[in-house]
Amino acid sequence: MSTSAQTLAVGTLLGALGGISRLQNELASLLNHEHRILTAMSVEDLLKLDAQKEAVLQRAHVQAQVVKICMQALAQAMRLPETEASSLSRLTSHLKEPDRTRLRQAQEALIALTGKVREQNRVNDRLIHGSLAYVTQFMNLLRSMLAGAPGYLPNGTIQESPASGRLLALKG
Repeated sequence: MSTSAQTLAVGTLLGALGGISRLQNELASLLNHEHRILTAMSVEDLLKLDAQKEAVLQRAHVQAQVVKICMQALAQAMRLPETEASSLSRLTSHLKEPDRTRLRQAQEALIALTGKVREQNRVNDRLIHGSLAYVTQFMNLLRSMLAGAPGYLPNGTIQESPASGRLLALKG
């Protein structure tokens, strides 16, 4: 294939990587919003946000497939074996300037953004698990306060409960 096909393939790949970057930015924004919701303890908003996150993740998965296809098209345009299209770094190493720099910059920006999303997700996960532990402890406290005396003795017999005076009067 010609150099123009290679240039077109690079441009298409950059566009696809830009699409993933936009989705990662959207996900980062949603995770920051999730953090604010978690600290405000709004369960209703959290459930709505969860559906939004799932939708963004689904779109990111589709966009990742587009990136793979673009990488394969670029490898074909450069007449490289399919194995060279397995990683963006490997594929970029076969390019000449300025395409090499443009793809490396897009890749570095995406890696940085992915790290930011991963870190925010980790913070939110810790916050959720901390809140869950607090709620679990509170529920256990309530259960212990509301629980009556055990119904069975250690030997397996039923514990006799003291009868109220009213019940005894009815029994006669």
